[in-house]
Amino acid sequence: MRKNIFRSALMLLAVSAAFVSCSKDDGPTIVKNGTVTLEMPINVSDVVLNSFSGTATNVQSGKVTTLTTPTKNGNNYVITIPELEEGSYNISAKGNISFLKGGVAGTTDFEVQNNGVSVSEKSNTLKMAVNSFQAEGGFVISEIFYTGTTTPEGKQYSGGDGYMIITNNSDVTLYADSIAVLESQFLTTDKQDYTPDVMNEAFSVEAVYMIPGSGTSVAVAPGESLTLAINAINHKEANANSIDLSNADFEFYDVSSNPNITDPDGKAPNLDKWYCYTASIFGFHNRGYHSYAIAKMQGDKETWLKDYAYTAEYTFTFNEYSFPMSTDTYKVPNSWILDAVNLSVESEFQWIVTAASLDAGWTYCGKVDRDQTRYNKSVIRKQDANGKYVDTNNSTNDFTPEAQPSLLK
Repeated sequence: MRKNIFRSALMLLAVSAAFVSCSKDDGPTIVKNGTVTLEMPINVSDVVLNSFSGTATNVQSGKVTTLTTPTKNGNNYVITIPELEEGSYNISAKGNISFLKGGVAGTTDFEVQNNGVSVSEKSNTLKMAVNSFQAEGGFVISEIFYTGTTTPEGKQYSGGDGYMIITNNSDVTLYADSIAVLESQFLTTDKQDYTPDVMNEAFSVEAVYMIPGSGTSVAVAPGESLTLAINAINHKEANANSIDLSNADFEFYDVSSNPNITDPDGKAPNLDKWYCYTASIFGFHNRGYHSYAIAKMQGDKETWLKDYAYTAEYTFTFNEYSFPMSTDTYKVPNSWILDAVNLSVESEFQWIVTAASLDAGWTYCGKVDRDQTRYNKSVIRKQDANGKYVDTNNSTNDFTPEAQPSLLK
């Protein structure tokens, strides 16, 4: 799992520049041509000030001076104050900014006020500390329901009622456009010495399905989630023990090359399929042999398919026999990955298939291969006392295994 941390941004609202002053014998001292500099958040890029309003109110006279619309100056924004009477002021400012953090677009409102600020010939530099943008975290995988349900007769339901939930674990609105669900090419139950070994730089994938959008189309408020369903239909119509996923936010949809296999197309928007190993229909591995991640994809599909092809060679061994093999697949740079979760089964586990910096542990449903008790269970990320999802980059610590699925009611 990968942290995307927004800390201590919008740190200063500083009134700067040397104020030029003059006075009249019969009137107040006037401070002219001052500026207010809005210092933008640190550790973010492409900051845009979308809206702004501000005032400087003279405490003695009650006169209110409206702060003018800021103009961009380098990484900051500057407001010019033509003139201001010497005195004590209450200064307030509010607005909205948009930005990029780790490639993910976000937006937040800010509001600040500082009272009793002195403006005089001797005190012409004013500062304002702003703490309205203290976001931590980003998008995380909060639940994966991959085992599926059983019918009233106790049989495995094959209608594709799996889902993944991703959640905005920050304190600002983030946009989910271009975030993709990745399924690992490698199995946690089959360790091989792949060459070249790219694990510390990339995640090898056998499926990539991306949330479509123009960049700011899919807004997710702080603490809110998106449900990505394998089939976004009401599964209760076919299986009373299943889930109504007709209101999912997105679904995995495939056009099968086999005319005898069709994928129901629910009313939810379809994820943009960049790649999948199967020419049939994608679904989560219901025993949890793969690992999953979410990534902010860069560029377009054609470029990615061209530049990130990956051939992994290894030696397959069975009893006394061994022979060389290779796997043609694709990879996603670790720097694009926002969060990752390794899944496995205790009796079969051999290794995690992500860099430890993404996920140093694993979680599960079922303790042995083909465990019949795994059905109707999911893995759910733990929450702290403040309702934030726990994210230590270790799924063993961060997830509750074999949990009651949040949508199975």
